[in-house]
Amino acid sequence: MSAVLLECKGLKVSFFLGEKEVHAVRGVSYHVNRNEVVAVVGESGCGKSVTQMSVMQLIQTPPGKILEGDVKFDEIQLLKDGKPATDMNKIRGNRIAMIFQEPMTSLNPVFRIGDQFVDVIRAHKKIDRKEAWKIAVKSLDAVGIPDAELRMRNYPFEMSGGMRQRVLIAFAVACEADLIIADEPTTALDVTVQAQVMELLMDVKKSHNSSIIIVTHNLGLVSRYSDRIYVMYAGKIIESGTTEDILTDPTHPYTIGLLSAVPKIEEARRDHLVPIEGAPPSLADLPDYCSFAPRCPYACDLCRSLKEPELLRKGNGDHFVACHLFGKEEKA
Repeated sequence: MSAVLLECKGLKVSFFLGEKEVHAVRGVSYHVNRNEVVAVVGESGCGKSVTQMSVMQLIQTPPGKILEGDVKFDEIQLLKDGKPATDMNKIRGNRIAMIFQEPMTSLNPVFRIGDQFVDVIRAHKKIDRKEAWKIAVKSLDAVGIPDAELRMRNYPFEMSGGMRQRVLIAFAVACEADLIIADEPTTALDVTVQAQVMELLMDVKKSHNSSIIIVTHNLGLVSRYSDRIYVMYAGKIIESGTTEDILTDPTHPYTIGLLSAVPKIEEARRDHLVPIEGAPPSLADLPDYCSFAPRCPYACDLCRSLKEPELLRKGNGDHFVACHLFGKEEKA
């Protein structure tokens, strides 16, 4: 059995809006090992969520289109040269579960939680409604929802944001997913509930030996939980490595900027956060050179005259950086 659970190579995704082509994902390659937590970090609009939606083949066509890329999950080819290679209905929701960032858009507001939950389970398991109901109640109880039997009869609007997020995690628990993709799982939740949701995900990982992909803009949030981190900018991965590599030895100026923008409790109150100046480039009108150069405090003429940098290995480990200012070493 391979140690790699999910492998994505050369994924390219665009959205065609009129005469414009928005290059949302530009040649992204990454992998997730078994029983591992991987974080995909970057600003809004950098392509991190679109990447995961493409793996799940949930991109709306039109206007979106997967142009290139191979995706393999547990030796099963999901995408080949950008084209579907298997029936995703057997994989999606069953072996790969996705937790979306706003549960109210994932849960149907006019159906009770229990009815939706039972439908999800029966879509993947050949059991009757009564048995599916028992599994659903047990799953809600497993994610810490009190009075699970009563909650099954609630509508989504009768639950808090944190409780709805727990329901979506319970869906993954019920189907015993091998891989859980959590897309901004703590958005719009207060700090204490954020911690509860993250700890719950880690408990699910441990009890089911699952792998988890956490998609977020918050490096501080994932620093405690992830094993490896991929940093994305303008549709590309610009740095990757173990969490220790990224936190203790960040090399790309963008990664350094993200870490500098994280509030630090131990700093004096007079110290200000250091923002990343400027705004991300339009993915419909990207420059030929490094896309971060207009915002980079270290950019020089070299950065604006050469094509976009490729990922280069840093040292002998699994730390990779895409920056012209970084020494030319072994290519990824």
